[in-house]
Amino acid sequence: MIKAILVDDEIRVLQAIEKNVNWKACGIDYLLTAGDVDAARGLIRKYQPDLLLTDIEMPDGSGLELIEEVLKEWPQVKCICISCHPEFAYLRKAMQLGSVDYILKPVEYAELEMILKKTVQGIQNSRYGEASSGELSANPEVGYYEEDRFMEQAKEYIEQHLLEDISIGKLADSIGSSSSHVMRTFKKRLNMTVIEYVTSQRLEKAKQLLSNTDLPIMTVAEFSGYADYSYFTRVFKKETGVTPREYRNNSKPAK
Repeated sequence: MIKAILVDDEIRVLQAIEKNVNWKACGIDYLLTAGDVDAARGLIRKYQPDLLLTDIEMPDGSGLELIEEVLKEWPQVKCICISCHPEFAYLRKAMQLGSVDYILKPVEYAELEMILKKTVQGIQNSRYGEASSGELSANPEVGYYEEDRFMEQAKEYIEQHLLEDISIGKLADSIGSSSSHVMRTFKKRLNMTVIEYVTSQRLEKAKQLLSNTDLPIMTVAEFSGYADYSYFTRVFKKETGVTPREYRNNSKPAK
């Protein structure tokens, strides 16, 4: 269950955000609201939320101070600032404290929902990544389902960024996980490293292009994520036993 607390001293703004955001669709099961910092402190201590969304400037205190207090005691809480102040100083302070995002008023609800979904996914992945193997064996079906979902997200990211420099850190950040969790799961489910999987996908792309198009081999290399033609040729031959040109010639139907 994901719990969130929304804090804003402007009651109309508070009610509008509460009403216009599809919290359930964002993965948030329980939403509480507070109209001031003191009320927020009480709710936080009582319910210990997973997510805190707060305005910055309020009559009885600062949202930044609230975030600082919360993260000192509960560092796992994800904090999002909602403010009418576009000043860089506020943004920098929020990021320095550990906020995951900074949204300007008037709030774009679609943007907020996108941020919430990503943040909730990160919370869920962190929970799964921190779970012990005893916990997983107690309910193997749930553990396997979570791994399936995790692998789908990871594979989708790799497919969409195949032409870019894919690092384990970037992949982990994109799906709200840790590098160590990503490496462990790939090894467990695919019996290969992340880099080996990326290489296999790039070579599959290259094989398709070599077999089905007349593109120059240098262009095939680029479209497969290899900026260095010589490196592409070496990797291709190492993995397939033939050069890209030989592969193309062998894949053509005999006349």
